[in-house]
Amino acid sequence: MTPLDLTVAPPRGPREQLDDLTFLPRSIDKVRATLPGGNLGAYSIAGLTQMMLDTLAIALDAFRAAVAGADDDAAVAAQLRAHAAPGAYERWNALVAARQPRNGNRAEALAVYPWLAEQPELGLILDVLEEDDRRHFATG
Repeated sequence: MTPLDLTVAPPRGPREQLDDLTFLPRSIDKVRATLPGGNLGAYSIAGLTQMMLDTLAIALDAFRAAVAGADDDAAVAAQLRAHAAPGAYERWNALVAARQPRNGNRAEALAVYPWLAEQPELGLILDVLEEDDRRHFATG
């Protein structure tokens, strides 16, 4: 896959799915940004992407190799499906759907996302990441 520059546009949305796995398209984009010629910008692998990989029992190096060597998303999805722990997709989807920013510590979440003070209704990390992307790449 080709590298991405995540200073120009955000990765795919946090709710997007590939092969019935929430957050996989976004994680692929973030790893593509770590490839030579890419730019991860303000994003990181250490958060939900690493948590997803841990849940699947997939090493980051193996995931990075799958992304780097794949022609498309389907090839990455096939690699993950072949090596993921049994039942991991269901566990991950349930975990990420209910996850709160900073594991529910609102003070820590506000330190990272100060604008959350204006939007107390955003209680799930998937909502917060969508809004953060929107704010970071807003035009005008």
